[in-house]
Amino acid sequence: MDDIFSPQPAFSQTEPDTTRTVEEDIEFYLQEFDPDDEDINPEELAEFLANLANNPLNINAAGVEELISIPGMNIRFAQQIIQYRRNKPFETVDELLELDGFGTASLERMRPYITIGPRGELTRRLLLSPRYWTEKGRFEMFSRFQTVLQEQTGYTPPEAEGQSHYAGSQFRYYQRFNYRSDRLALNLTQLKHPGEPLNGPTDFDYNSWHIGIQNIGYLQRVVVGDYGLWAGQGLVLWTGLGFGKGREVIRGPSRSERGLQPYQSSEQTRFMRGLAATIGGDLQVTGFYSNRPLSASVVQGDSVRFPSSTGFHRTQTERDRRFNTNLKIYGGRVRYNSRFGIVGATGYLAEYDKYIVKGTSLSDTYDFEGSEASTIGVDYRLFFGPLILFGEGARSRNGGMGLIAGAQYPIDSNTDIVAVYRNYAKDFQSLYGSGFGDSSGFPQNETGIYTGVYHQINRKIRVSGYFDRFWFPSPRFGTRQPTSGYDWLAAVDIRFARGLQGSVIARSKIRENDYIVTDSFGREINVLGQDARTSIRTQLDYQISKQIRTRSRFEWVRARDRDSSQEFGVLIFQDIRWIPRPSLSIDLRLTMFETESFTSRIFAFENDLLYVFSSAALSGTGQRGYILIRYSLSRNIDFWVKYAATIFEDRQTVGSGLDESIGNIRSQLNAQIRVRF
Repeated sequence: MDDIFSPQPAFSQTEPDTTRTVEEDIEFYLQEFDPDDEDINPEELAEFLANLANNPLNINAAGVEELISIPGMNIRFAQQIIQYRRNKPFETVDELLELDGFGTASLERMRPYITIGPRGELTRRLLLSPRYWTEKGRFEMFSRFQTVLQEQTGYTPPEAEGQSHYAGSQFRYYQRFNYRSDRLALNLTQLKHPGEPLNGPTDFDYNSWHIGIQNIGYLQRVVVGDYGLWAGQGLVLWTGLGFGKGREVIRGPSRSERGLQPYQSSEQTRFMRGLAATIGGDLQVTGFYSNRPLSASVVQGDSVRFPSSTGFHRTQTERDRRFNTNLKIYGGRVRYNSRFGIVGATGYLAEYDKYIVKGTSLSDTYDFEGSEASTIGVDYRLFFGPLILFGEGARSRNGGMGLIAGAQYPIDSNTDIVAVYRNYAKDFQSLYGSGFGDSSGFPQNETGIYTGVYHQINRKIRVSGYFDRFWFPSPRFGTRQPTSGYDWLAAVDIRFARGLQGSVIARSKIRENDYIVTDSFGREINVLGQDARTSIRTQLDYQISKQIRTRSRFEWVRARDRDSSQEFGVLIFQDIRWIPRPSLSIDLRLTMFETESFTSRIFAFENDLLYVFSSAALSGTGQRGYILIRYSLSRNIDFWVKYAATIFEDRQTVGSGLDESIGNIRSQLNAQIRVRF
């Protein structure tokens, strides 16, 4: 089905501008997902799409997992591509239009990420040829600087001995050196967070590197260094956090695995460090070994809390526990691809060199405790004509079970439906899992039923929505008893005319929470109530000309506490993107907001430096604005500069704790240079 609402291709220049294409795709994905989800971080997605645009996939050789990672691609199209090329290889990208249901809008959305090439035959001569390893090679160097311009409490000299403060400057500095070709990947990523010291070029707190080779006959990929694994539906292995519910109501609940991939993100969450390899064709086997230091709070002796995922080592307390725990992981995955679908099995054994002690709150009752953990699971994605069945079942070492099962079906050429059931037991312990659900992070202590519908009324109007009912069998964070809830989303997108489109999105979430009340006898009683959050957002995008695009948004939020009190928030912003010439683009935004407290806060994603997408959580009363300038000095050198400022009308300090600054303004300066050849 042609999707006229997909991001429009970037305007042509002397050379295709994959940078703007990737930016528009990422912007599209961010609009699709719940802006209230504070755990969303698009850096991994940005890095992946950038690499894909710079090294397009050869559709005559790419496997299913690679094909379904392309924006706009689904599993049905991927299967058709493989079936088509078994008879003859693709000679042009436009031949994709011969596939059933494949339209011009889909092709234009995918075009920056795909190419045509030979199937490839492996010979000794090729392996010894430098050109074989460097074909379509590209080198990129990034250097990025970010800082808050106001002086924050944690960076001032402490008034008393032993008072907590940050050890380094308030600058955030990032640099990356990356080389990618069709068969070779080399990378070094370094990061200093604000507050961390940097005493020389080798003193970065975070250093990530890898050497990888790929697409050499039946050797799909080998990585030495840092890597990630995306398997099945994410119950056993899913590097980083997966996106949850949002406007992508059909594809969102069904994960598209990426398998083994080199890791180059600065997010220090759940990547692995060691050696991994994938071999095979339709039958693929992946083996991996990881040995990685982590940071954890010491309970006593050799006992620690579950390791932190923030990667912060700023204060003396944080630096004292820096890399004080080690984790080894051994595991593997087997996957078989046939004309009827994909089935796979994944498992691993994790060994800590310290004893992990779980927390003391009720929500921690069933969390992992010990020094060894393991999880195994089986997953599937099967095709019965137009019907797609997908799911995964997993078991952790302690006997906890996790299950997700779903079905996707196109009722006709304009309507799709999906239904998903999930059941993550309260004692299911998947250290590297990230399953679809209401709660971010580990798939644990949640049962739910999700249904989604998409319908294209005509070429100008589409509607979509979902309803999700969920239960938490044991206390979650902040509660003392089982709770439940539900949420829904309804969206209408309208293409008024060429270059002019708008949308209206309504979403609501109601979730039970418990709280303490005092009865007439002065006794404290635990009572179950409901928190509710409802929002309505309207947006209008207008491509006035090739040089100017505007975006206007109005959002209204109502938040109701469990004691039935309610408060409201509103946000209005106006965006302008001006591209006076191919080498220069300017983005400006002015936002006005008013909310009664942090409870009715409103999130707004905004453009930043290349592959940096920040989310501003705005509360109180004030204005926020930014200007972002991109300038290409040449085909090989690009600069970005962003200045952003938030002015609050209802406070005289901004932030809290060590991040507090005096005054009602919080401003930030970001700058970046990229060199590529």
